[in-house]
Amino acid sequence: MLGDKRTFFVCLLGCLIFTVRFAQWQRDYQEDIRTCQTNSVQHFLIYADKIAVDGNLMKCDAFWVEKREELKLTAFLKNEEQQKELKSTADSFTIECQADVTPVNQPTNENEFDYRKYCQSQNIFLSAFIKDWCNVKKVDSSQAFKPVLFLHDFRKRCALSFQKLPEPLDWYAMILLLGMRTDDLSDVYSSIKKLGLLYIFCLSGMHVFYLSSFLCRFVQKFGIDYETGQLFNLIVLPCFILVGGGSPSLIRAVMMNVLVIGCNRLLKIKLTPLTAWSYVLLINLMSCPRLLFGFGTQLSYLLTLAIILQKGEKRIAASLKINLLSLPIVLYQTYQWNIFTCLFSLMILPLFECIILPATVLGVVIPGRFFSSACALVLRTVSNLLQFLAELPGNIVFGKPSLTFVLMMLFLAAMTETAKNGLKLWIMMITCYGAMFLAIHFPLSSEIVYFDIGQGDCTLIRSRFNREIIMIDTGGKVSFNTQKWQKRKGRTNGETIVANYLLSKGVKKIDRLYLTHQDADHVANFPSISQTIEIKQVIVPRGMENLASFKKRIEESAIGLESVRGVTTQDYDDSDNLRLLHPSESGRGTNDDSLVLWYDFNGIKCIFTGDLPQAGEKEVIAKHPEINADILKTGHHGSKTSTSPEFVRRINPKLAIISCGRNNRYGHPNQETLKTLNNAGIPYLSTANYGMIKLRKNFAKMPYLCVYGDGTASRFNLPLRRLLRHNPKG
Repeated sequence: MLGDKRTFFVCLLGCLIFTVRFAQWQRDYQEDIRTCQTNSVQHFLIYADKIAVDGNLMKCDAFWVEKREELKLTAFLKNEEQQKELKSTADSFTIECQADVTPVNQPTNENEFDYRKYCQSQNIFLSAFIKDWCNVKKVDSSQAFKPVLFLHDFRKRCALSFQKLPEPLDWYAMILLLGMRTDDLSDVYSSIKKLGLLYIFCLSGMHVFYLSSFLCRFVQKFGIDYETGQLFNLIVLPCFILVGGGSPSLIRAVMMNVLVIGCNRLLKIKLTPLTAWSYVLLINLMSCPRLLFGFGTQLSYLLTLAIILQKGEKRIAASLKINLLSLPIVLYQTYQWNIFTCLFSLMILPLFECIILPATVLGVVIPGRFFSSACALVLRTVSNLLQFLAELPGNIVFGKPSLTFVLMMLFLAAMTETAKNGLKLWIMMITCYGAMFLAIHFPLSSEIVYFDIGQGDCTLIRSRFNREIIMIDTGGKVSFNTQKWQKRKGRTNGETIVANYLLSKGVKKIDRLYLTHQDADHVANFPSISQTIEIKQVIVPRGMENLASFKKRIEESAIGLESVRGVTTQDYDDSDNLRLLHPSESGRGTNDDSLVLWYDFNGIKCIFTGDLPQAGEKEVIAKHPEINADILKTGHHGSKTSTSPEFVRRINPKLAIISCGRNNRYGHPNQETLKTLNNAGIPYLSTANYGMIKLRKNFAKMPYLCVYGDGTASRFNLPLRRLLRHNPKG
């Protein structure tokens, strides 16, 4: 194809135009960063259908009037009346308020979901934060009658109407007709995701095809021929983009339909689906150069291309090749794969076309409680079937492959379309997948990971070849007299950060989980993590296992009380590389009873003290005068109640790690603690400034530190000795 000079020059011209557009996009992004404003009066147009309320937190997409661009808006709600008002509002509105406008936050942990890239794939660079919704004032706006706002408001009114439908019809109507996902049926959504069938339930080409066909047949009832009826799609389908939520997959499907119909009917130019796909991709890349950063967008364009290329193939062969093409991207983004995905696709797709979608549409359109209840019963049966299939064995935790591997597998999968000897390619691909699986699950390196879990504590110890997985605390959110309306249903950072990281490394079980004491910022994530990662044994300070609050956490988790062991130094069997130094007697799981662990990491001695106060630290060095450490995890997030000068002098660390949240209400780390470290000449790193901190030891190398999220999106790997000479302060 490149032999054709015209084709070559067209491709070259396209690359040059894209390069210029990308440079312009980058300049716009840098300009947005420079014009960020803090605590200043701003005006925001809030779209009614984009408002998402979770407990006392409101998030939405908004239009920044002053800069005329879209951004992500977040606000804390002060009372239940505000929550109810925002949930029930059906009209978009403009507000005047004081807000902090900043760049969208980047991830600070390895393999954490990159929200910044996700926003950039939608041409959104900034976020605004409103500290107090009570100070927000609604103002008149001349933009209130624009057609775009009418469609946003129409979508919200549909959503409010669908919420009155019986369960689960309401959930299916929201996700299949409006592209809205609620937390009401999170188990069903998780099952669909686990089965690898999420693309079927997202608004995309299939839904646009059904809508287009329905419109053409509908106008035929009024004597209009099918070909003329297709022209109505040029008006209706673009409106459906906003009504359906404007996802990239929906935009792609609508643009392809409109392009084909417009060229064929108006310009009399025969446009093939492959040509339409190419034009739409180029147009959208010009509009948003980082469009393909989104996982859904990647799958949408890739699967559409695969379907176009597989046209005419037998259904089973086509499904197999489509799944083969999508597999590298699925593994790179989700780290898991269900070996029955191909089979489930063949089975669920007819079920979706013949039962799920018709039952949803009819249940919404036909009035009457009896009919909607009947449709809800059908969909409830389908939901039970999906959950049953998701529980079947077959889900493989693969881990995150390298980007080079993903590109190579995509190339080999594409080659199966043209290669004469496909057997060799299949053998090569199977061998590569097997080798990558072994490399992820049996790593040559060992590591200690200090997660950036906010104002909390969580540390992972992973030995070479994944022989032993140990976790110390899980992090968690502290709630201060939280009322029922304030509680959030969203996922915990134990799921989004800790469990996600473990899955990315091919880890699906924790051998021993040490919970140092009962405080929520150390243990609250334990139940949610256990739903994803198997925990074989939980070790707590003796007496904590009998607390009612801890027993409640056990009930919420996926393990039983028989897997919990309360220990003291009197009855715990130390190993060569792990010792328990505290407590020496039973307690109630308070700070004074915190577990203190000493670990030998390939010759680097590390100590973890939970929230042990200074009196407890002095007790530890009195009972274990021989103990020293190279790396100290400072107690109580750097509070002045821990890290006594006597303790620091005795253990003589070479580096201190402080786990604390950014701009936390407690002022951690305390200046007194930092003064103690400075006086002793001990460099320190805090997760608040450096994000995740990892101590790694490769097979034949000296241990070295990896630091993520230092505020500049940079990442550096330095040998430990060199870093200590570097004398970081953080």
